[in-house]
This record gives sequence, C-alpha cells and structure tokens, in this order.
Amino acid sequence: MADKRPNADCDDAAPDTLPLGLTSEPSETAARSRNSLNTLSPALERQLMVLSTVWDATRDALMVTDERNAIVAVNPAFETVTGYAEHEVLGKNPSILASGSHTAAYYEAMWAQLNASGQWEGEILNRRKNGVVYPEQLRIQLLRDPGTGELLNHVATFADLSLQKAAQRKMQRMASYDQLTGLPNQVLLRDRAEQSMAQARSGGYQLAMLVLDLDHFKAVNDSLGHAGGDELLRQISRALVNVAAPTETVSRRGGDEFVFLLPRVEIHALRLIAQRVLVALADPFVVSGREAVVSASVGVAVYPTDGADFDAMLNSAESAMYKAKESGRRCVRFFTEQMNQGARDRMALLGGLTRAADRGELRLHYQPLVNLNSSEVIGAEALVRWERPGYGLLAPAHFIPEAETTGLIVGIGAWVLNEACVQQRRWADAGLGHLNMAVNVSALQFRQGILERQVAEALSESGADPKHLELELTESTLMVQPEEVMDTLQSLKQRGVQLAIDDFGTGYSSLAYLRRLAVDKIKIDQSFVRDITVYADGAAIVRAVIQMARSLGLRTLGEGVETQVNRRALQVLGCDYAQGYFFGKPMPADEFEQWVSRSHQTPLARR
Repeated sequence: MADKRPNADCDDAAPDTLPLGLTSEPSETAARSRNSLNTLSPALERQLMVLSTVWDATRDALMVTDERNAIVAVNPAFETVTGYAEHEVLGKNPSILASGSHTAAYYEAMWAQLNASGQWEGEILNRRKNGVVYPEQLRIQLLRDPGTGELLNHVATFADLSLQKAAQRKMQRMASYDQLTGLPNQVLLRDRAEQSMAQARSGGYQLAMLVLDLDHFKAVNDSLGHAGGDELLRQISRALVNVAAPTETVSRRGGDEFVFLLPRVEIHALRLIAQRVLVALADPFVVSGREAVVSASVGVAVYPTDGADFDAMLNSAESAMYKAKESGRRCVRFFTEQMNQGARDRMALLGGLTRAADRGELRLHYQPLVNLNSSEVIGAEALVRWERPGYGLLAPAHFIPEAETTGLIVGIGAWVLNEACVQQRRWADAGLGHLNMAVNVSALQFRQGILERQVAEALSESGADPKHLELELTESTLMVQPEEVMDTLQSLKQRGVQLAIDDFGTGYSSLAYLRRLAVDKIKIDQSFVRDITVYADGAAIVRAVIQMARSLGLRTLGEGVETQVNRRALQVLGCDYAQGYFFGKPMPADEFEQWVSRSHQTPLARR
C-alpha cells in the first residue's frame, strides 16, 4: 500500500483501491498455529467457537485483506450480498466490487480519514457479480501490531441497503402521490403552489388554480362498481395529464376532485385553458367493455387577486366550482367576491367555536386500542366532537382545520387534555384497570411552548397516572423547530408521559431524525393498513415500518383496521397494537365502559 491514492476502478494488481482483509501466515507459522490448537485452554476454545459462529451467522458481509490489499477471508454473508463465492475472490483486490460511481476525491477523503483515525464508515455504491449496482453501509477498520504499530490487516463489514432504500423511496412517494392515480396529492400540490407563488411575487406575474369536480360521479361509480369506478378515475387522470402543459401540475385531492396548477398564465387565455380541460372529458371512457360518459364543473381562481396563499386560492377556486355546479354543471366559472358565501360561513363557524368550550358544547369520544397478540383492550384514543347548536354533533374534520389555522386549537387542546386525564382517572377508580389514554397534540401547542405546562396542569388537577397518558404528535409537528421539540419531548418523558408519532409515513419522515426522538410508539397510517391486502407491495411497506420501529426499540400500532383480514395481516407482520372500526368506533365514555365489559366476556379475537 505504498500509493495511498484510492482508486476503486483500477485492476486487481493496483494497490490503491478500497482497503479491505487477516494477514496470511507464513507456512511455518501456520503449522505452529495448527499444532498449538491441541494445547488451547477450554476457555480459549469456547471463545474461538463463538467467533466462528458469529463469522458464519452474521447477516453483515465481512471481508478481510492482508497488508497488500489481497483478500484472505470472506464470510457466507459476503457471498450472499455480492454474488461472489469465496474461491472467486481469495487473493484478489477489492476493486472487483467497484461500481465506478465514485470520484477519485471520494476515495482520497476515505483514505485520509482511514489513515488518520484507523477507521472509516459511510455509504457507498458497489457492484454485484451479476453487474447490479447496490448501496451498502460500509465500515473499515485497520488492524495493527500492538507492539510495533505495523499494519497487519484491513477488516470491512457492510450491509446491503437495497431493500431499505426501496422502502424509503416507496414511503416518500406514498406521502406525496395519490395511490390510486399516481398524481401528486395535496401535500405535493401545496409545496409546488407555494414555490410558484413565491416566483410569481418576485416576477410580478400571475398564476391560476383550477378545481375540477366530476358531475354526478356517484351515480356513474355505483353503476360500474368499486373496481370499475377506480379504473374510470385512472383513465380520467390520464386524460387530464395529456392536456396539461409540462409546467402545469395535475393533482387529485381525493374522491372525484382534481386540481390544476398553472404556474404562469395570461388572464385572457384562462377560459380557453379551462375549456381545454372540459374537452378532455368529452369522449366516452370504456371500462370493462362498457361506455362511461362523464362531465365536470370547473372553478378558476387567479393569484394574487383571488387569494394571497395556497389555502385562500384553493377556497376561491372551490367556491367558483360550486357556482359552476349551481349554473347547470359542465361549465367553467371564475371566482368573484359575490361567491364568497363560504367565507361568511367560516366566520360563523369560528364565532361559535370560540365559545364552544365555555358553553359546554365540546365532547370526547373514545376509540379502543387493542393488543393484537392478546386481544386485550389496553386503552383508548380521545377524539373531540362539537355539539354545534343547529348542526348536531360535528366530527373533527369539520372544525379542527379552522381551529388550527386561527389558533383556537390551543384552548381546545387544553380542554381535551384535562377532560381525557379526568376520564382516565375515573376509569381507574371504577375498576376498569389502568387503561392508557391517547391524546392528539397540535403543532401550535408545541410552537407556543405551552404543551408541557398544559400536561402538568391536566395531570395535577385530575390525579391521573402520567405513565398511562400517551401524547400523539404528527411528523410535521416534530420537524418544526427540532431542538425545541426534542427538549419538550425529553421533559415530558421525564414526567413519565408516553409519546407516539401519529399517521406515520404521511409526512416528511426522516429516519435519522427519528432515532433522536424520545418517542415510544409509531402509529402506522390507515392508508398503509388498507393497502396490506390491496397492493402487492402494501405488506412490504408495513413490514418495513414495523421492522424499523423494532430496531429502534419502538412499538407499533396500526390505524383504521376495518376487517379481520387487516387485523390478522398486522398481527402476522409483527405489529403490536391496533385500532379501527373492526374493534370499535369512537364512542362516549359510558358506551366505552360497556364495550370494555362486553369485550371481557367475548374475546376480540373471536369477533
């Protein structure tokens, strides 16, 4: 190894490649070593047996080179990862694995660190025997004579990251794209729209948003059946993409609603563009040999005239779309202030929501949390409802987004925490056992730095046991102000409170960041749970999440379990807990108590 310049693409005789290999003993020394085996102590023999077992059984590939970079030993995992048998690589240079993907500067930095510290670790691309390039996590260690400091060996351990990388890419795609059509979802649409708005502001030009909703789609969907309706939506998606310019984004918000983002547009051309979208749906679609005729209503909003941000633009375009439906459907309407009835409705909702807690209009319903292995009820998730006068009982989707936007969620969150802790203590006193109470926490409670105080007050006033309180936080909450978040999490953990990541996989997941968080549980989003038995790779994604969580010492809970098939699939994949309508819907406290009593009489596993 006279030449220290690494070069992964050199031939077998080159000394400057990736260093990896035990010094081969001279024949006399080897003979003496073999003879000395007969005199080994029992303790040393046991140690050698353990080392041999580890060498053969470890899943990480091991490769050892001598001081000249010639491979002298590889383990069975090396053969599995690289495709090379041991006899094919002994005596050769590790450059046979080089992929040619890295620059000379990359290897120079590697050698510099290796020679300076005696070890190097990082991610690298290598090539299997069959020519396939794959990512691996590699660690190289120098072995020197402790007496003379002479270099004896290089020892490399590496793990194939192909499956992990594929799962990460799949999770990232599922978080940004609609699973049915492959179109960008609202998360990605928002990101692109906000970037386009920033460019429009600096460039002094306009952009437009079109909201398209299919007319009478439910009737068409009912006639085709569920599978046929899905196929029709896929065909419609392709038709819309075909008429979109390369710079335009076509997104599916869900159901039969689509959004066009036109990042730079001339106002006089907007009506023609909108008509172009309607024409794309004019011809009948053929699904399973049957013709399906669809039409759409389109609403148009222009930035910055009709909205200063993404949400305002989307609301304006939706208002215009509803106006198109009122005008007879199959037409285009532009947003005007006269259409702003939605804004007035929003103000009325916020006015009522501001006083909802003081008026005693908020309610908590509880959905069971179940241990998948024992079928035991371990607790409940507290879900808020609003008994709005004149409207009945409203689910969170009808008011929580507005509460988040306006800051009302801080007061509502405090009320939920207090009420949930009081109920948890009531159940304990009533003999229902120490049921865990899961409570959703808003990002705003974190950002205002009041969550820890709210939790302390709720526990103190209720007398609830902190180790049976579980706070659920979304990934987006955890990714904002990470240092402050981690300080708060650590403080909560010191109080004994349990922490969970809610809807895992739907946000901007960072596995490196996840390792630093003091969380106890990952809740697998219901969209992934439903996909377990629907898509071929659905189970692979859930398995990857469960295995990742287990490697980090975290428990997992599957959300949205609606069938015995989903329940069984989660159990087989190693998930710890589950919730969903298969076990029980969210219900008032008294109904939940009755449900728990019945579940003790009729095991959930038999339902």
